Amino acid sequence: MSGVGSRVRRAVLRIGAAVGALATFTMVFGTVRALSGGAQRSPEQVIGMVTVGVLVVIAFCVLLWAAVRTSGRRLSPRQQWALSRFASDNALVYAPEPVVGGLTPWQRRGRLVVDRAMRSTTPAGRTIEWADYELRRATSASTHTQFGGWIAIGLRRRLPHIVVRATERGARMLSTAAVPDDSQRMSLEGDFDRHFTLYCPSGYERDALYLFTPDVMATAIDDGGGWDIEIVDDVLLLVRPRDVITTDPEEWVRLVRTANAFAGQVEQWERWRDDRVMVVSTAVTGLDPRDTAVARRGRRLRTRWSPATWVWIAFAVLMVATIVAGRYL
Repeated sequence: MSGVGSRVRRAVLRIGAAVGALATFTMVFGTVRALSGGAQRSPEQVIGMVTVGVLVVIAFCVLLWAAVRTSGRRLSPRQQWALSRFASDNALVYAPEPVVGGLTPWQRRGRLVVDRAMRSTTPAGRTIEWADYELRRATSASTHTQFGGWIAIGLRRRLPHIVVRATERGARMLSTAAVPDDSQRMSLEGDFDRHFTLYCPSGYERDALYLFTPDVMATAIDDGGGWDIEIVDDVLLLVRPRDVITTDPEEWVRLVRTANAFAGQVEQWERWRDDRVMVVSTAVTGLDPRDTAVARRGRRLRTRWSPATWVWIAFAVLMVATIVAGRYL
């Protein structure tokens, strides 16, 4: 996606929000006037009018939220210059234009757009990326919000799929993003369960204990508060609903500290091996696939619809049923 495409989309959302505001005002005003008038109306008519009004208000709120969220990502030339200067001064690579795709493990979760990114390579050759993303037309495999930011740390081998969700994120109750199946939930020692909920593939509980040692858990509590942590294929992701790319120097200090804290923990992870991988022969390549691959059952967690999704579906069905009832009864 080009910058022109992003501008067009922002304009469309703004127009939609403006039209939605007018429609909402007209609908609410008309409904209140009709109900307060002297005309006799049946209960079915009243319910139908109120239902349509509620649907219009919800549509307006969704359009307004999307317009505000996308418009908030538009940076002024001065902010763009500040980010470019910051990248140059700190040996980073700044990518200011939106790019479709970019994170292979997320390709099946919807249409991924990376709005802007800042990248670094450590002296050891490890890549670190700070980026703002948007996940459009998300599938049931996506466990993250539509808008957000991430810190992505490259790994030198594939690891089992593990998701660690921050418990302090109360806004999840309204999110329609998928959630890992509860049967994969695992409890860890100490205070970790008060801050995070860990999910790992069935049969990989011992491997999760190997990866999330007490020092890693301490790093997650001290530096990863408010972030969801995901290990998927050969990437460690820290994800949050708020954008990551910023012109605030103090925020960058926190972002870099968080990235460095986790980057310093992954050396042990790369010594992990999966003995479940079938070994046919190593005579040709001399490489043991257990040192690089993950067995099929450990590659992805099972997910399910979130409770909020079921609430929205039930609400939509109720609204439709109410309109039909008001029309034919």
